[in-house]
Amino acid sequence: MPDFHLAITIKAGLLILAFASAVALSFWVYRYTIPPISRRLRSVLIALRSASLFLIFFLLGEPLLSLLVRSTEEPRLEILVDNSRSMAIRDRQGDRSGVLANILSSSAISNLGSIGKPHYTLFDATQKPLSQFSPDSLTFAGDGTDIGSALKSLRGAAAAQNTQAVLLLTDGNVTSGMSPLYEAEELGLPVFTIGIGDSTEQKDLLVRKVQTNDITYVGSRVPVTATLKSAGYGGERFEATLRDGRTVLDRKILELGTGTREYSIPFSFVPQKEGTQKFTIDLSRLPGELTDRNNSLSFFTKVLKSKMRVLLVSGSPSQDAAFIRRALEGDKNIEVKALLGRTGGEFQGGPLTPQLVSDADCVVLVGFPDAATSPSSLSIIRDALNDSKPFLFVLSRTMDFQKLRSLESSLPFLIGQTTINEYQAFLAIAEPQLNNPIFKLTKGSADSWSRISPLFKLQALFRAKPESEILGTSRIQSVASPDPFLVSRNVNRKKSVAVLGYGLWRWKMFADPASGTEDLLDEFLSNTIRWLTTREDDRRVKIQAVKSAFNGQEPVEFSGQVYDANYQPIDDATVQVRIAHGTQAATLTLGSIGNGQYSGFLDRLDEGDYAFSATAEQSGKVLGEDKGTVSVGGLNAEFLDSRMNKLLLQQMAIRTGGQYYDVDRIEDLPKDIAALPNFKTRELTHATEIELWNFQWTLAVIVLLLALEWFLRKRNGMV
Repeated sequence: MPDFHLAITIKAGLLILAFASAVALSFWVYRYTIPPISRRLRSVLIALRSASLFLIFFLLGEPLLSLLVRSTEEPRLEILVDNSRSMAIRDRQGDRSGVLANILSSSAISNLGSIGKPHYTLFDATQKPLSQFSPDSLTFAGDGTDIGSALKSLRGAAAAQNTQAVLLLTDGNVTSGMSPLYEAEELGLPVFTIGIGDSTEQKDLLVRKVQTNDITYVGSRVPVTATLKSAGYGGERFEATLRDGRTVLDRKILELGTGTREYSIPFSFVPQKEGTQKFTIDLSRLPGELTDRNNSLSFFTKVLKSKMRVLLVSGSPSQDAAFIRRALEGDKNIEVKALLGRTGGEFQGGPLTPQLVSDADCVVLVGFPDAATSPSSLSIIRDALNDSKPFLFVLSRTMDFQKLRSLESSLPFLIGQTTINEYQAFLAIAEPQLNNPIFKLTKGSADSWSRISPLFKLQALFRAKPESEILGTSRIQSVASPDPFLVSRNVNRKKSVAVLGYGLWRWKMFADPASGTEDLLDEFLSNTIRWLTTREDDRRVKIQAVKSAFNGQEPVEFSGQVYDANYQPIDDATVQVRIAHGTQAATLTLGSIGNGQYSGFLDRLDEGDYAFSATAEQSGKVLGEDKGTVSVGGLNAEFLDSRMNKLLLQQMAIRTGGQYYDVDRIEDLPKDIAALPNFKTRELTHATEIELWNFQWTLAVIVLLLALEWFLRKRNGMV
């Protein structure tokens, strides 16, 4: 039964007086009635009037009714069970899945129900709480082990459900997520751990990692470095191969040293076709290996059609032209053809022809045009720029602005008043622009841009075109200026970048290796060429998987875009994706999410490489098609370290006040958990407060009393 408590702002004496007054007033009103009524009816009417008057006065005191309900709650024990692939390994201690099954059916685990309320959660890369545990719930198919997230998922409900301890059954091999030590300490509960597996080094040969270029080019040799690890062998020979599907691209025959060792094995291949491609490092199986699931590792590389061909055209030989040429030639993925202007309008390096410009992926203009530039050369460049040829423009002191105005329609800036007077200025890059791919640095940091040498600028008026983007402005000493220094333009698939200053050689000659600016010019030019030569995808239908490879436990997700002939987004298209692998095939219809974008996913697929084809239709008319490949599984992260991580499990237990158990010493587990100071039933008190003066049913009672009084008076003909 709940406990009641009533609080009111009016003193008890006034309440008694109010009650007496209500009764007296009601008695006085009904002492004589017309027509006369019976004593019984008079008593009822007096009672009704007295009750309604007293309740009205009672509510003026703002009465508050408190209801207290008490209950008990058993202590809750969260049991986290590792359901990842590594739990199916068979090592010197036996089959881990069988060991885990024996533990879960043991008397030690069964007795936990007598001291508290066990609750099971299976985890791998994700968590799956169970309303009731069954051995059939274990699949050991998870492609990752994230102990940290499993512990973090308990935080919110721990206090609300009287959770007082956590029991963790795992091999302790964390392959994804955050540090479980940190999450265990943040949880604030004792964590008891049971280690499953052998903590000694297993007899195994595996591929730990593969390093190669993310982007490469058709016909260019690509180096691949595979890191292998062996344990428990000595003197055995094995074969390591680099494969593209079933095709062997490179092969190595190696001999293993004794003990536990790592090997760095160089491979190489020459891609023959463009696109994102999957390659695999395979190791031959050795006798007695723990598992061969880690004898292969796949990786993906995006192959572009060829090297970037750059045509460098300089009005005359200059330091900038020399340094820019040297920097571009230092990029193995750039092929440079340099033409340096000479007196008479000719070029050192051969004649400037329309075919030469047409064959180039990008043009770099350094101090071009100048006074010696011939009309024919200027016309060839003008026609190429008008035909959407991407280009980098670098100003010079010898620039002929009158001739340059003939290129103004293609330039990313407008030319105003010009003079030959020069001054020095720094390139000032706004904070948001540091994320621009042109300023991305692989060496040094973004702060390196603030430590570069000043360049020369002409006292001329340049303005960025409305559709252009100002990447950097001028700064004289510490005084900022709005004058554009570096400008880019990307409109109607026409790309251009302009450096409105000269003396870029100073970034190389005056660079300080300690400041991270030594290679800044090289990276700036390489980034700029890549941005210029990266063509915008002008397909009207673009469907792709959101990533190249998925693990076996996650859905395979696709995204797409659909446009009409004018490249306006279409929201009502029917977009279907058919995905196939061998005899297995599935069809997915993508849903519209607005603005011409579509998305959808397929539930978990079997491991393998899948080809997909997509079609977009509107009113029965095919708008376009797309195709590609996606890989499921084969990541093998669970087999890269097959030892049980006993040290981690011991640290988690010690730091949280729990205990670590080997599989043959769990008989004391129920007793140890029951001995925890806080592992006991708690009493819960649920309080409910009702503001009677603001409670709708209180008003209803008063209205009901007055209505009943009126009804009796009316029925008996009383006025």
